[in-house]
Amino acid sequence: MQVGVEWHKLIGDEAQFSIEHRLLNIVLIFGFIIAVWSGVTNYLLDLDSLLVLTCLIGGVIMAGLYYLSFVRRKYAVTVFLLISAVFIITPVSWILNGGVSGSIPFYIILFSSVAANVFSGYKRIVVIAYFIIISGVLLFFEYKHPFIIVGYSSNVERYIDIFIGLATILIANTVVFVIILKHYNKEHERAKKYLAQSQAAQESLLYFSYHDALTGLYNRTYFEKEVTDFGHQRESGIGVFAVDIDRLKFINDTLGHEQGDATLVHAAKVLQASFGENSTIARIGGDEFAIIVRGVTRNGMEAMYKRIHDTIQIENKKSVEIAIPLEMSIGYAYSIGIDKSKRDLLREADNKMYREKLYRKAGTEGSIIHTVKNMLSARDYDTGVHGDRLQNLIASFAIAAGIPGSAIADIQLFAEFHDVGKIGIPDRILHKSGPLSQEEREQIQRHCEIGYRIAQASSDLLPIADWILKHHEWWNGEGYPLGIKGETIPLECRIVAIADAYDAMVSDRPYRKGISHEAASEELKRCAGTQFDPALVRIFTMIKGCNLS
Repeated sequence: MQVGVEWHKLIGDEAQFSIEHRLLNIVLIFGFIIAVWSGVTNYLLDLDSLLVLTCLIGGVIMAGLYYLSFVRRKYAVTVFLLISAVFIITPVSWILNGGVSGSIPFYIILFSSVAANVFSGYKRIVVIAYFIIISGVLLFFEYKHPFIIVGYSSNVERYIDIFIGLATILIANTVVFVIILKHYNKEHERAKKYLAQSQAAQESLLYFSYHDALTGLYNRTYFEKEVTDFGHQRESGIGVFAVDIDRLKFINDTLGHEQGDATLVHAAKVLQASFGENSTIARIGGDEFAIIVRGVTRNGMEAMYKRIHDTIQIENKKSVEIAIPLEMSIGYAYSIGIDKSKRDLLREADNKMYREKLYRKAGTEGSIIHTVKNMLSARDYDTGVHGDRLQNLIASFAIAAGIPGSAIADIQLFAEFHDVGKIGIPDRILHKSGPLSQEEREQIQRHCEIGYRIAQASSDLLPIADWILKHHEWWNGEGYPLGIKGETIPLECRIVAIADAYDAMVSDRPYRKGISHEAASEELKRCAGTQFDPALVRIFTMIKGCNLS
């Protein structure tokens, strides 16, 4: 393991050196080793000193090129100098180091095979061709001038040198190619990993090109492709549903888009639970869905229509993610495949869906009031009687505070719906018995703005929308959400704030018992001038015959 780490350090880090550059460093390292090895063996064989010097000079050249390549990172310059040096060193070493009888031919084999792996294109061809040509020329030159073979005292010494060269080339070639193969395998594995990631990315891209990111259903692109590809084919027993979520804009505008997204996901689950595998379910618009059903009868279509409504009721009871129960307008069209295309069926189903929506629209506002009233009662600690008690308190208090009798109905409606925005606050915060964190406090304070948006969506609640927004403002300006103070706070808000605080103090809660009428009155007086209008506090606590407890 340690050897591998050392080689890694010698040939360069993958993040800093390309594979070609690292292979070049390997060639230079082995070139240096072989030059030194040849010098040592020539010295031990007691050959000519010039031969030893030639090998050592070659080693110095290889070491210098390695410094230029590894330390200075001059790849192109190093390659040019290496080729130039090899062109010069090869014939000189041949002549001075024993010709074909010595180890030089084996080194030529080594460097030419390494060059074939290090270089590419024309450089590879040039280097290998050079070695072939120069070897042929030098062999012919040696044949004509045998006197160039010098330094051997006997044939034994000559064969020892040849054996050393042969052993060196076998070992060096093996080591070099093992290293090259190792790096090739690493690059191959990296390429396979990149290819797998690329394929995964392509599959993901293909998936999202045909699927809705929020619901996971098919999107409009896929649905249009489905309709277009098969638009002129006639299928036996085919039906199309057009479905639209009611009040999604109201949910987005009042409770926020996060709650709107939860409603869309909930609707997708309802549709998936209502249809089988022979159906194509797609979200084709913001609140619109379309479903193609194959191999179905007319009675089957009607059964599916009823199943959707039944599933809505079942899922609404189970779901905890959505604040306002899901309602959908649905239309469908059916054909046995004789006279209508899928696009014709979709148009017919769409028209039926809109007719159902128009029929239901007359009761939409009343439905909104009914829905939020039930939800508000469900979220209250004492199952809604808080609102009833508050209305009774308000009637006498408001008249004593100067509210005309004709306006009492409005302020009682305000008392009932002033906390309507709490339906948009999570139960974990609304029903938390311990102290709230800063983030939780900021979130619960949003109920004024949520309630304001809900009231604006209904003509029945619109007159009290501004009061709902401002019912948590303080007399000294330290309330929320606007920070207004004094008589700039609507009189109705100041009246309901006192009555609401009183009722909260005297009523039992799961985490505490209610306090007495006297104690609650003292607390109101203590907060007069800061939280509450002092004049209204005096009126509230001094009403003749007041039996508020």
